Amino acid sequence: MKRLVLALMVLVPACSPGETSESTTSSTSIVASPTTKPALTTVAPPATTTTTTSATTSSVPSTTTLAPTGNWATQPLIVTDFGALGWWDGADWLDAESEEILPISGGEDYQTVVGDALGMTTAGPQTTVCDPLELIGVELADPDLLGAYPGPYGVAISAPFDLQPHLYDDGEVDDGTYAGFASDILAGNGLEVDVPIIKQLVRTDLEGDGVNEVLVVAEEVTPGLLLQPGDYSILFMRKVIEGEVQTAIMEETVVMDEDGQFLGAHSVGTVADLNGDGKMEIVSNSSFFEGFAVVIWEYVNDDLGLNLRLQRGCGS
Repeated sequence: MKRLVLALMVLVPACSPGETSESTTSSTSIVASPTTKPALTTVAPPATTTTTTSATTSSVPSTTTLAPTGNWATQPLIVTDFGALGWWDGADWLDAESEEILPISGGEDYQTVVGDALGMTTAGPQTTVCDPLELIGVELADPDLLGAYPGPYGVAISAPFDLQPHLYDDGEVDDGTYAGFASDILAGNGLEVDVPIIKQLVRTDLEGDGVNEVLVVAEEVTPGLLLQPGDYSILFMRKVIEGEVQTAIMEETVVMDEDGQFLGAHSVGTVADLNGDGKMEIVSNSSFFEGFAVVIWEYVNDDLGLNLRLQRGCGS
């Protein structure tokens, strides 16, 4: 499965304290890697629309126990119905495929989350899933709690802490502001779309600091995910950093011609605390022709930005 993942920051003018001001003047982009500090390049200016979002006040809570009598894994194992992604060992993210042995014996409880819908299920011992790839994973008693392909699709985690301690709101309708930002991103890839289609708009507060982030999916793809020039699917995040609104491109597929292209349709599966530190990670989905993938992103800090932590895909 071929995937294109970028992390891009676009700076726009500062906003007043406690507000997200998305302005209309020139911008700068920062291409970030998980291990190095960003380097500067220049991109086209953002769209000519201005919005202001008042932030709410919140604080980072301590880890919350939801069901202390549950039968939880020895480490907070994160799974889908087509494979285990990994877990947090208290110091680092461990990839399930690399570790090979999951921290379970079978019969554990799992919290499920997709969007803002929370549930509970159980799962059996370690087994192989995703025929014919034979990925390591577990068989969930109720996999439908994770959603359905092509998404939004969530994850299950065998841990008792509060998965959504902060804001998650996917009910907002774009007034043209985020379509404008999406248009600029597409133009940077050589595709001119005056009014891109906004498929998802999620307002959230990853860190519980009272300043909201916005996750945006702009997409228009051919049914069946068959290649057609002009198809696009992009996922990006708008975030205030040191008083300035920045844009991080997480996933992007832009089809300019049929040669050498591979179409992926992206979405936000959910936002949830997956390591119990009181901050939330982003779960994104990518759907391909005969394939599907789930990716977990962590916002580390303002220097390192978003980092891809775990991912699992299944398909031919």
